[in-house]
Amino acid sequence: MERYVLSARVLHWVMAAGFIFMWACGYAMTSLVSDDSPLQEFLFGLHISIGVTLLLLLVIRIAVRTSNSPPPLPKAMARWEVIGSHLGHLGLYLLPAAVILIGWAETDFGGHGVKWFGLSMPKIFPTMKSLWGQDLETATSTLHEWLAYAMLALAAVHVAAVIKHRWIDGHDVLKRMTF
Repeated sequence: MERYVLSARVLHWVMAAGFIFMWACGYAMTSLVSDDSPLQEFLFGLHISIGVTLLLLLVIRIAVRTSNSPPPLPKAMARWEVIGSHLGHLGLYLLPAAVILIGWAETDFGGHGVKWFGLSMPKIFPTMKSLWGQDLETATSTLHEWLAYAMLALAAVHVAAVIKHRWIDGHDVLKRMTF
């Protein structure tokens, strides 16, 4: 069975680990840790720094993907599965980009500024309290959270599809992405 190029496989697993961390960190810093505590501030800073790192890795991953054709899908896959696979993979590129950029907007709108492990990053969005009567920091925070949950749901479907193909259909698509 053909595999994705090594760089794509490494990026896939590093980013998967990064997003698992981000979901756990995001939940912890908003639900488990006291508001405005030093631990919450540390987790917010770490969450933002890892988010910036994941954005950079996503840009690299898109470049790798566009310059290297993926291995073919199993011929036994139904047309709806092929379409679902392509749409799911597209979503796994678009949703992370949206989640990260909306998180960046939330931070910029609130006037906090994005820092990558202490290094100030460019301000992409203006500091603005509200637009058309909407509190922008709150609105982008809510959108960031809901899109992160949508991305988590899509990742769960992605893993479920891999399991289905391996143990029900008998074509191990996971081998395309393993070492």
